[in-house]
Amino acid sequence: MKLQSKQQLLEQIEHARSQWEALLAEIGLERMMMPGAMGDWTGKDVVAHLTTWWRREVAGLEAVRRGEQPEPHPSQRDVQVINSWIHYTNRDRLLSEILHEASAVWQQFAANLQALPEPELMQPGRFAWLGEEALGPNALDNFLGHLHEEHEPEIRTWLDRLTSTG
Repeated sequence: MKLQSKQQLLEQIEHARSQWEALLAEIGLERMMMPGAMGDWTGKDVVAHLTTWWRREVAGLEAVRRGEQPEPHPSQRDVQVINSWIHYTNRDRLLSEILHEASAVWQQFAANLQALPEPELMQPGRFAWLGEEALGPNALDNFLGHLHEEHEPEIRTWLDRLTSTG
């Protein structure tokens, strides 16, 4: 669906958040600490990983709100180092903290989009660093794409394995 307005963008975020919460409920607290959600990572590890990268999207929107250009995406080599750091720094944290932060980052993402004027969000080419893309749909694609394209399929496969063996 091509988003035409800020309202549609915000509605899409709420819909996506409902889907995210349904996925978390499907995993369940009792399975969140089990390995295999992504390689040997647990569900908790994946939530911490996503939350950290989602914070980057939030920081980018906050930079735009301050009139600054967000930092460019790191190189693929750097992404691997960052992912290892994320896993290492979060592996011993409480699940409740990780889930609370994930919820908070969704709220921050939506709040930052809500705070930006519709032309800044929806006008293609408004920001030179985005080329002909519009900020709002680009931010939403980055935020959700990481989940839906990179991690949700693997999580679903893991859940299927757990269900068929459990």
